[in-house]
Amino acid sequence: MQKIFLRLQRHTILYIFIGLTFLSSIFIYLITKYKEPIKEESTYTNCNQKLHASAPIQPSSVLNDKNDIQLLHAQTNGLKEPFATNAAFDSLITLMVLRHELVELKDSRLYHLKSLKHSHPYLIPEAVDMVNEIAFRFQKKLQDKKLGNYCFFLTSLLRTVETQDKLSKRNGNATDHTAHYYGTTVDISYKHFYNLDTDSITPSWEVLQELTKTLIEMREDCKILAVRERKQSCFHITVVVCKPDTAENKRRISF
Repeated sequence: MQKIFLRLQRHTILYIFIGLTFLSSIFIYLITKYKEPIKEESTYTNCNQKLHASAPIQPSSVLNDKNDIQLLHAQTNGLKEPFATNAAFDSLITLMVLRHELVELKDSRLYHLKSLKHSHPYLIPEAVDMVNEIAFRFQKKLQDKKLGNYCFFLTSLLRTVETQDKLSKRNGNATDHTAHYYGTTVDISYKHFYNLDTDSITPSWEVLQELTKTLIEMREDCKILAVRERKQSCFHITVVVCKPDTAENKRRISF
């Protein structure tokens, strides 16, 4: 009887081992199947948007790009279709991050996230590069003027149709079809800035001027589309991306 029991024990352990091996194989297959190549070079920073933008744009020194032109660039370069609901977003976001279709943004010395009640802290990779470049140029100007160390607040990023509907009911300035659907667009507050030296939030007219100059320079280079929204005290900004087949825009990838 004891021999039979020991034999059953061995068989049970063997079956458990085979089962775990099978599950591990499935997991490795799924990771391999859905993992995208890691991008080493950016199609945003290493291209000339004036010559090779994927949608029509002309240089401008005025931050007054309306929703229709921002929406055109967002639909051309961003997600293929909006998330209908927050539940749809939750069900797909892990896979989309794994495939490098969306990138999560977190508080850093470059920017802070503020009160994201109607959006999610994710953007397409090119839009993340855009935010980083805005931040680098902005902070360089502050250093040159000896104005201190500040970063700006991101107040809205990726929205779902569900969150946009809720926002529209509260904010008459919100459009029915927004560029925020496509992961290409951010709102940067100009009402307050985060002082990295004093760990405090403060308004500053001088700091705002340097942020405005930064955005105008980048708009003149056709790297962004931007409009100053006075009711919401923010700059509404959409990334400009180069055509994927331009020679200078080709990415090196590693597997």
